Amino acid sequence: MGHILVLSGSGRYADDIHDFDATSEAVSQILTERGHQVEVRCSEPEALDHLADTDLLIVNTGGGDPEEEWDYVPEWSRAHNKIREHHEAGKPILGLHTACNTFCDWDLWPSILGGQWVLGVSGHPERSYGVFEPVPDAADHPILRGIEQVVVYDERYSNLKINPLATPLLFHETGEEFHAMCWVMGNNVVYDGLGHSARSYDSASRRQLLCNEVSWLLNWKRREAAAQAAAPVGVEPQTV
Repeated sequence: MGHILVLSGSGRYADDIHDFDATSEAVSQILTERGHQVEVRCSEPEALDHLADTDLLIVNTGGGDPEEEWDYVPEWSRAHNKIREHHEAGKPILGLHTACNTFCDWDLWPSILGGQWVLGVSGHPERSYGVFEPVPDAADHPILRGIEQVVVYDERYSNLKINPLATPLLFHETGEEFHAMCWVMGNNVVYDGLGHSARSYDSASRRQLLCNEVSWLLNWKRREAAAQAAAPVGVEPQTV
């Protein structure tokens, strides 16, 4: 079990489309029922003051007002650095839904998350029940254990820009094209594009996906230790 901080969209990283209070509460409830200690904090710089004491950071924030210029805010620059330090220490991050379109004033975020929403390129059809299936090459990944499909009322993000080093886990087929909706970046980052509204978490398969992601992320130290033990002397270990 872990101490989890859910950073919930408000202020600079809120928007008029998403009810971050409701989705963050749904995530908190699901994970609390699994025995985790979960704290939800609105996305203000001071919300990350004690990030060093957190086992897992869940980012459930948005892109703000697209018409508003991203002026430099020193407090947020320091907060972004706390996330960077958390990541560089090997500690895990889970980005949900609009996490691919948040922190637009921080150039490093897309490389940490493993992908991003590209204005004018990325999009999605109207919300509906959708079927998300494991990527064949990743079907044996622990995050997908017990999941044959995720069937959920949600959005189907399409044409996201994905880092070639990321490992796609789930995809959907829309307009006869395949689009990755969930991926792993390295040993300690997962992006999960589901979660537009609290209704998304009514789906049992979607809840299972979330819990699997959290369990896998919280086991990062074990994977790191195993990779170091298995690596030949002088070879940098890689974890998947």
